[in-house]
Amino acid sequence: MKLFWFSSAVIGVLLATGCTKNNDSVKSSLENALPAIEITSLGLLQQVGPFATTDAIQVTFGGALTKTDAGVFDIAWYDGNTRTDTVHFDSWNMAAAAANANNAISTTFIGTSYPNTNAFSGNLVLKLSKLTSGKSYTLRAYARTTNNQMATVSVTRMITMK
Repeated sequence: MKLFWFSSAVIGVLLATGCTKNNDSVKSSLENALPAIEITSLGLLQQVGPFATTDAIQVTFGGALTKTDAGVFDIAWYDGNTRTDTVHFDSWNMAAAAANANNAISTTFIGTSYPNTNAFSGNLVLKLSKLTSGKSYTLRAYARTTNNQMATVSVTRMITMK
């Protein structure tokens, strides 16, 4: 019986001390391995084409920034390998205006369990007036940090014009 209680006490102490870990060093190592900027998604929000040149579409995107801040954001439409239209945003939150051809971007930054990493979720409202009817277009997004690191993502044949 004494052996049972002794064994139980030893197992209890081992479980209590063996299961506690310092996760800060693990988080730090993982965070150091993360890219400074990454765009992980790009897509249409509940819209189905074909689209007219008078339409505006809402495009969603997401990703993460690690140990850096958001800089500028650009998009480009491609017909095959030919760039047909570009839009430049000076920041990741800009209302539609003449400077950005009446397109808009809004981005929400979301904290993570890593102290220097923010996830982001964004929306673009893009006018299609410079695209040609009867063609399909690829959309490429270029996100840059304040120290000019860049991530890009594209969706081939994302939209078709009427």
